[in-house]
Amino acid sequence: MTASFYADYIQDLKAALDDLFEHPVRYQTFDLHIELAMGTALLVYETKRQKGQTDAIAYARTPKGNIQVSPELAHQRISSFLAMRNHIALTGDPMISLNEEYPHAVIRFEHRAKGVPFKSSMKMIFVGVNDAEDAGRYVEMAREPAAIVTARPHRSKKLWEWK
Repeated sequence: MTASFYADYIQDLKAALDDLFEHPVRYQTFDLHIELAMGTALLVYETKRQKGQTDAIAYARTPKGNIQVSPELAHQRISSFLAMRNHIALTGDPMISLNEEYPHAVIRFEHRAKGVPFKSSMKMIFVGVNDAEDAGRYVEMAREPAAIVTARPHRSKKLWEWK
């Protein structure tokens, strides 16, 4: 079984998130939630724009406890994850335990740009890998072939690419 790679998708997603972070006024509404797991640490970043109001919060959960971090730092860490060489995705069915050797990100992003009559949304779980060999190791360690996306575009009730 070969995992599908998401380098092209991640590149487009990174560009969209960078645009949202740098120019939030270009969007009528947005709702972004990212959980980035790196080893035993977890970074959570949320931002939402509704009725002209924008809210954002970012915090890190570490073995020493929870700490609030700046949205800029959260964006920097998320950008670093998205800049990794490649990514594979999890199907969400069945849910598997995250492997602490690999960074994982759950990303839920819904937005509507100004002047666009419809909204776009996506919700995926990505795993950062270096190359095909690394992806193969992850798949072997997961021991659950159905948990890895092998055909794109992925769409299920729990997780989906852009729609």
